Amino acid sequence: MHDEELNEHDSREMAGILQRYEAMLASGTSVFFDLMELESLIEHFLNLGKSRSAQHVLKFAKGLYPESLNLKLREAQMMAGSGNFKRAIPQLRQLLAFEPTNDEIHLTLATLYSQMSQHQEAIHHYRQALDLGDATYRSDLYIDIALEYENIGHWNHAVEVLNEALLDNPENETALHELGFCFESMGMSEDAIGVFQSFVDRHPYSCPGWYNLGNVYQRTGKYPRAIEAYEYALVVDEGFSPALLQKAAALTMMEDYVQAMECYRESILMDAPQANIYTLMGECQERLGSLSEAEEYYYCALDLDAEFADAHVGLGVVSEMRKDWTSSLKHFEKALALEPENVEYHILLGGILRKIGMHDEAGLIYANALRLEPDNLEVFLEAADNLQKDDRHDEALALLDGVPLTSVHDPLVVCRRFVSLYSLGQTKHAYSLLDVSLEKTPDLCTTLVELFPGIAQDAEFSLRVLNAPKNQ
Repeated sequence: MHDEELNEHDSREMAGILQRYEAMLASGTSVFFDLMELESLIEHFLNLGKSRSAQHVLKFAKGLYPESLNLKLREAQMMAGSGNFKRAIPQLRQLLAFEPTNDEIHLTLATLYSQMSQHQEAIHHYRQALDLGDATYRSDLYIDIALEYENIGHWNHAVEVLNEALLDNPENETALHELGFCFESMGMSEDAIGVFQSFVDRHPYSCPGWYNLGNVYQRTGKYPRAIEAYEYALVVDEGFSPALLQKAAALTMMEDYVQAMECYRESILMDAPQANIYTLMGECQERLGSLSEAEEYYYCALDLDAEFADAHVGLGVVSEMRKDWTSSLKHFEKALALEPENVEYHILLGGILRKIGMHDEAGLIYANALRLEPDNLEVFLEAADNLQKDDRHDEALALLDGVPLTSVHDPLVVCRRFVSLYSLGQTKHAYSLLDVSLEKTPDLCTTLVELFPGIAQDAEFSLRVLNAPKNQ
């Protein structure tokens, strides 16, 4: 029989069992069902989300077959499904004493222990299920074990398991992706390059292998090599759009926006258009200076998803480039309303408010950004600039006193402190700070002039520029 014919046969059989069961309930008489029929009926009700009906069938079935281990297993699984782990686990352990080689019992226990964050117990039972179970599920079980190791931060063990998975089945795509994630989490991208390169050497027609190799090259900034790997992936599977999108991202990082646009256009022909793809295309046009085209792509994104925040940001940036502050403000406010915890959106909105002289409003935006990310140096610097442009230098200095200790000597922090000290007439203190910093950052004067152009007219500053240490 074909699969469709089998499914139709099973459906007819299930309908007959259900009809007999419902007739029995309606008449109140006793009708015989074999064990497999009752198990199928329980499964049928569970699949429909009718747990109460499934419980009724289970109770009836236990009356007919009180010694059935399968029914006791199903009962334990239903307990677990309702969150009653305290009753489910002892019953499963009791069943395991009778059937220590039952892979379904091990798998159920593993799933419960995983949900309870008892990861080592989960690993033990997943391992047992792997050793005992059907080969059909081996690939999934390797992933389950690896994920448990990842949950407890045992990345090396996870890598070992994932390598086992790939030896067992080189086409295990999830194992390849998880392997990449593990190496990224360990900060071992160079090692990952070697592992994935070795994998594609052995399996040159593995599209996921080339794709993951490309991702590692991308993370390490080796964009030409990443593009080459993505192209190999596309040779193997020309319809694999993730490789095309990642290739576009690598081209964007290389500032080859024209070729990136071609990749995005091709991806739209492969898959249904998505708001994020149109937004990325808008960014490419924006960087090419084609603001009208960029605007069109951002609006295309919003046509697909009116609440796609990045598209509003894109429109805000285009408006800002056109010095249309009102429109820019509207779009940045909309983006922030959609994603109120996005600090980058706070910075963009604060920047526009600062430009149009709404310093108090900008200050509130920056204060909220620092509440979300207290150690974000960019926010400190933007907030200090806002206060300085409003001639509130005492407040700027107080703000800069709160920068993370690791950033106290950052050149931009030093420059911002210098600007406020100098503006308050504390020139001796300002130049003392500058002198100390020049020893470590010889080109600090250039940065300072960019931030505070008027300082270039100060004779004392010019003297320091002449005497500043030169970069070797």
